[in-house]
Amino acid sequence: MSVKDEEFKTKIYDLMNGSYNLEEYPVAESSVVKDEFAEGEYCEKLYSQMLEAYERVCRRLGLPDTEDKDVEIIISNLMSIGRYQSMKMFDYGVLFYRKRK
Repeated sequence: MSVKDEEFKTKIYDLMNGSYNLEEYPVAESSVVKDEFAEGEYCEKLYSQMLEAYERVCRRLGLPDTEDKDVEIIISNLMSIGRYQSMKMFDYGVLFYRKRK
């Protein structure tokens, strides 16, 4: 894929993750792509549960109101894996779409 396609995939990914302030910076694709972290959405609920679990782990470790380096690494790497897989799924979708033509 070209650099332009990578930019497009990143834009879609960022829209899904609520990374844009659409009031200040409108993005045309936002009329089609849903913010999966918007209040009440599936990912927002999962993220809230994750944050609550994270806080409980930190309290058990005796680190209330702080961050644990290992837990941060786990969360960061899981988010990176999810992003990587999302981008690959987009590529596979394009590949299979083109094969069916």
